[in-house]
Amino acid sequence: MELLSPAGNMQSLKAAVQNGADAVYLGLKTFSARANADNFTFEELKEAVSYCHLRDVLVYVTINTLIDDSNMSFALDNAYKAYTYGVDAVIVQDLGLAAQIRKNIPSLRLHASTQMSVINPKEAILLKNMGFKRIIAAREATIEQIKALTETGIEIEVFGHGSLCVSYSGQCELSFFNGGKSGNKGGCAQPCRLPYTLAKEDKVLAFKNLLSTKDIAVMDHIKQIENANVVSLKIEGRMKSPEYVAIITRTYKKAISGTLTQKDRQDAMMVFNREGFSEGYMFSKPGKEMMAYNFSGNTGIKIGTVIGVNKEKGLIQIESDKELVNGDGISFPKNDLGMYVNIIRKNGNKYGLICRNGVPDNFEHVYLTYDKQLMEETQKSYSDDFYRKTVIKGVFQARHGEKAKFTVTDNRSNSFTAYSDIDVQEANSPDANQNILKNLSKTGNTVFEFEDISIKTDFDVFLPAKTVNALRRDALEGLTEIRKAISVAPVDKIFPKYLNINRSINRSDKKPGVSLFFFEDRPDFDIKDINADRIYMPESMYKRYSYDNRAYMYKPIGSMLNEKTILPKRVISSSMGILEYDCDKVMDFGINCLNTYTADFLAGYNNVKAVCLSHELPIEDISSFIGMNSNISFEYITYGRVAVMKTKYCIKGAFNQMPECMNQDLHLLDRQKKRLDIVTYCDCHTSYLLGAFTINNINRIDEIRKSGADTLRINVYKETKEEIKEIINKLL
Repeated sequence: MELLSPAGNMQSLKAAVQNGADAVYLGLKTFSARANADNFTFEELKEAVSYCHLRDVLVYVTINTLIDDSNMSFALDNAYKAYTYGVDAVIVQDLGLAAQIRKNIPSLRLHASTQMSVINPKEAILLKNMGFKRIIAAREATIEQIKALTETGIEIEVFGHGSLCVSYSGQCELSFFNGGKSGNKGGCAQPCRLPYTLAKEDKVLAFKNLLSTKDIAVMDHIKQIENANVVSLKIEGRMKSPEYVAIITRTYKKAISGTLTQKDRQDAMMVFNREGFSEGYMFSKPGKEMMAYNFSGNTGIKIGTVIGVNKEKGLIQIESDKELVNGDGISFPKNDLGMYVNIIRKNGNKYGLICRNGVPDNFEHVYLTYDKQLMEETQKSYSDDFYRKTVIKGVFQARHGEKAKFTVTDNRSNSFTAYSDIDVQEANSPDANQNILKNLSKTGNTVFEFEDISIKTDFDVFLPAKTVNALRRDALEGLTEIRKAISVAPVDKIFPKYLNINRSINRSDKKPGVSLFFFEDRPDFDIKDINADRIYMPESMYKRYSYDNRAYMYKPIGSMLNEKTILPKRVISSSMGILEYDCDKVMDFGINCLNTYTADFLAGYNNVKAVCLSHELPIEDISSFIGMNSNISFEYITYGRVAVMKTKYCIKGAFNQMPECMNQDLHLLDRQKKRLDIVTYCDCHTSYLLGAFTINNINRIDEIRKSGADTLRINVYKETKEEIKEIINKLL
């Protein structure tokens, strides 16, 4: 199983490689889902590929954001440049970009980002047929679901350690709607790490960091993951320090080899954790044990207790299980205090310390968050570029009166032969051949190490030491150049082009249609006399209206879609898996259609009746969709609440164990007392958070009418039938 480590910059890349990574993933300066990482220029990418390939490490480049039409050529060009620099794969979220890469650069290996939220075999089959070679499974997938994905025949990669989004990746718009920073474009501001209040009416049930998850750690489940036929175990952390990357990479290298120690576990915990680790969705059920309710930063490891306080002088005494040195970092989570250790006296395991930024309470627990000695040792692990070696074989050959030759061969069957600059002579010493082998074996400051070296000659050979050294140097340099060489299939001039549609330049001023979406079953809302073209509803509501050709059953994200799943005649979902079914289908907002090339890809499937354009697409940009395809409607949100987060974590159930809690109107309040309502779909263990606002584009109806959207979408939550009728009348 491949160990895949993050590289936010060149130093982190070296930390990963020198500590045992089999592959690294990194982002460029644009179109990276970790836009706040340092990321790589193209010159740095070239250096990174050379550094890694020389050491038998693969390089995957992330182009894993949503792409708008104005940037599609730019993103495609990034993929092409990465391809010419010899990267081993690109990781992609945007379906339109993926289709364009497959068409324009067919030899470039495609990996499906976890932002695609793949959890179902049907989704895996679709991506496999599309040309993807690997899928990074949704972090919500259980080990059983992961095994089902591997059985489709496509490579499956899983996240094994690091930060866990509380939302399905690619399905969260909380940051976008809260402050305009899109997680789907790499700018997530992480509002999920802030405190929220859980309330029922005016009663407060909880006030904590209710959406903040612990980091996941599966180091004790390696065999189960391998038995599920997972090909790659991924470490999250492109925004973490090189020391973090080194320690976690080393930890999982040992876990995979079966040599993990308790100290390794402790080092991993110290370098970063949030109130401990969880096993994520892979090996545990979503609940309180996955959450870090009290502290969203690094908790570190508990090492002792405060046993004395002098607040006037800013002095404390602590008792510690670990020997401390000046420069260690400690924290006191109860009072949200942190400091670097400054020892004024020491007596056994008792330390007198100076506190410059506040004094903790007596008897408060002390946590180590920065181990200076461990960090210094870790930094040494990647300061030597030649610490990690690649094993090779060597053969020295010599004949009377001819130049000697030295052939070196690596594990990929690359070989290079160097020749001496003078003819060999017969030596008088019986140790001459052994001395030559000894000199040839000195690989020094190179990435190579001989696992076998032999000599083929029938006499004792004499060559000056400087000639032998030059022979070795020439051979190793030649092999180095071969290993660094880039060989890719040529491609024609690349440019985005539509594959399934014929564009029309005609602008449409026709009156748009209307669609309704019900977040919940509404027994009080009879749809019979509602003037709408399509009406989307949960399964329980659909059963009452399945006779109505306007009715579509809603399949929330996380719904199971496999060979045994039977869908009704009309379905709406954000899961691309429904494209594999023979039914009328509408692709909901979570399909993330931000550009016309994604629409073009979806148009290649039968019975796609409508595509809901991304919430992140401004009204003025809808005009790109004009004349796209008369057989597919494009919907744009015109009125209603929006699901800003879709999560497998049951917020209601975590704090209210009564079965009827799922039907109760529990809600969250953010720091500004804005209300986020919770809608729960129990059959697929998914909860939606509805944003604390109602979108209202009714006053911009003329702009929308002249755009490429031919259907106006209304989301219905608590609105009455009369209110919805009034809104429809305004639209029509």
